[in-house]
Amino acid sequence: MKAKGRRFLSILLSGAVLITGALGGVCVDVHASVIDPVFQVQMEALGFPDSYIEPLAKLHEQYPNWQFEAVNTGLEWKTVIEKESANGVNLVPKSGDDSTKSTASGAYDWFTNTWTVYDGSSWVAAKSEYISYYMDPRNFLNDTDIFQFESLSYNQSQTREGVAAILNGTFMAEDIEDADGTVLNYADAFIEIAQSVGASPYHLASRVRQEQGLKGTSSLISGTYKGYEGYYNYFNVGAFGNTTTKVIQNGLAYAKKAGWDTRYKALLGGAQILAKNYISVGQDTLYFQKFNVVNSKNLYSHQYMTNLLAAYSEGRKLGQGYTDKQQAFVFRIPVYKGMPDTAVTFEKTGNPNNYLKSLSVTGQTLTPAFRGSTTKYSLVVDGATESITVKATAVASTSTVTGTGTKKLKVGTNTVKVKCKSQSGKTKTYTLTVVRKESEAPDKVPTSAIYAVGDKYITGITPGTKASAFLNGMTAKNATMKLVGTDGKSVTGTVYTGCTLELYDSGKKKLSSYPLIIYGDINGDGKIDVLDMIKVNRHILGLEKLSGNCLEAADVTKTKDGVNILDLIYINRHILGTTTIQQ
Repeated sequence: MKAKGRRFLSILLSGAVLITGALGGVCVDVHASVIDPVFQVQMEALGFPDSYIEPLAKLHEQYPNWQFEAVNTGLEWKTVIEKESANGVNLVPKSGDDSTKSTASGAYDWFTNTWTVYDGSSWVAAKSEYISYYMDPRNFLNDTDIFQFESLSYNQSQTREGVAAILNGTFMAEDIEDADGTVLNYADAFIEIAQSVGASPYHLASRVRQEQGLKGTSSLISGTYKGYEGYYNYFNVGAFGNTTTKVIQNGLAYAKKAGWDTRYKALLGGAQILAKNYISVGQDTLYFQKFNVVNSKNLYSHQYMTNLLAAYSEGRKLGQGYTDKQQAFVFRIPVYKGMPDTAVTFEKTGNPNNYLKSLSVTGQTLTPAFRGSTTKYSLVVDGATESITVKATAVASTSTVTGTGTKKLKVGTNTVKVKCKSQSGKTKTYTLTVVRKESEAPDKVPTSAIYAVGDKYITGITPGTKASAFLNGMTAKNATMKLVGTDGKSVTGTVYTGCTLELYDSGKKKLSSYPLIIYGDINGDGKIDVLDMIKVNRHILGLEKLSGNCLEAADVTKTKDGVNILDLIYINRHILGTTTIQQ
C-alpha cells in the first residue's frame, strides 16, 4: 500500500514542481512521472504488478488505443526459468558471445572449452540468466519490442502494405514463378492465407522472414534438393537434426509427405499448422509460441522455435509492418508468481572458462595428478632444493594465468598460488603446497675406503693416481668436492703432493680443505725420482730447508723424527726398485 501511495502522490505533481520547506527548506526540482490514475487502477485490476504499470502507462499515453491484457500464467518464475533452461530447449548461436551460452552439465565441457551442438552445426544451449532476460516481459515494454506480445489472430487492420513493408529488402519482395506456372506475389499470398486460417499476415510474413533469412537461399525452399525436387517448406516444419543435412532432409521429407509441391501450398500448409497447433490453443503471441507457459498440456514444450531470440527479433520485424501504430492493437503479456522486483538484467562478459589445461613443476611430481577441476596439490622436495619452476596453461585462449615462474623456497611449508582468470572476470585459484625438508648438515671431513684422511692431510695415495680416480674414492654427505692445484686451478691430470681437496656446502661456502701427501713426492710432480732425493739431500745438508707439505712428504719412514738420512735411503731404494715407500 505504501508503494501505491507514493505512486498516487506523483500523480498530483505535474511535470516539474518546485517544493519548498517540506524538506527542511531545501528546494527540490521533482520531475515526476504522471500516470493516469484511471489507467493505473485498470491495470491493477487486470493483474499487472507495479513494475509493469509504469512502462505500460508511457505506451498508453503515446498510443491510447492499445489494449493490454495480463495473462496470469499461475506459474512460479523460478520454476519457469528452470524448465526453460533444460539443455536443448533454448538455443543461441555458437558464434555468439560465450557468456550467453549454458555451462550446465552436458551442455559444456570445461576441460576443452567446447559447447554441445543441439541443432544444425551451430546452435548451442542458452545460459539460464540469458533466458531469464528474454523471458522477462518488462524488458520489452516499449513500442519497438512489445509486438512479440501482440495477439496473432487475424484482424482487419492488417493491410497488404504492412505485409509488403515486412518483406521489403528480402527475397520475398519480388514476384516469383511458382512450380505450377502461376506468378506468386508473396504479399498477396500472405494476406489471402491469413484470412483463410485466421492468423495475422504480419505474423506469417515475419515468421518466414525469420526462418528463411533475407536472401532465402535455404535448400528447404529451393525446390532443387536431390531426392526432394519440387518440394518446399517455408516454415521449416519438421526441420530438425544435429547436422545441416539432416535438418534439410527431415524438413523436405515432411513437405513431400504433406504434398507441398508448390511454394503457395508450402506457405498455406505451414500457416495452417501454425494456426491450428499454436494460435488456437492459446499460444497466440510470438512470446507464447517461443515460451509455452500457457498451454497446460505441453508446458515448456510444444515451442515453435528453439532460437532464444526468435520472439524478440521476429516481434521487431512484425512491428515494422505497421505504418500506423495508432490502431487498437491487443497485447497479451504474461505475468508470473515470484518475479524479481525489477526487470532482469544481463551483461555480456565473454568466455567464462577459468580452468587450467596444465599445471606442473619442472622435475617434480604433483599429488594428486593434475586435473582442471582439482585446485589443491602438494609437493615435497629435499633440503637442497632452493627453488622450483611452476608452469601452467589455460584451457581457453581468452583466459590469463598468473603465479607461474621460479619460486624460492624456505625450509618448511611454502604456498604457491596459480590463478586463472576468465575473460568474464572470474578467477579460479590453484594452490600448490610445497614442503622443503630440513637440509642435513654437510660433512666437513671427507671419508674414504681407499685413502687415509688425517687431521691435516689425506694420504695413502699411490703415485700416478688420476684426479678423477681420487675423487671417485672420496665421499662427503651434502657437500661438493673440488681438487685444486697449487696454481689455484682444478686438477684434472695426476694428483701430487700439495694439491688440495676442498669441500663446499650448497651455498658454495668453503667448509674445509685437505692437502694431499704422496710420501716421497717432495717436489710435487706426482712422481718419486732422483729430483726428490736431491731435495731431501739438500735439506739434510742445510742447503735448502723443506717445509709444509714438502716436509711432510719427505718423512717417508713416518717416524716423526724429522727428515734424515734414513728417509733418503728409503727414497733411493724405491727408485732402484728394491723396496716400495708405503703410502
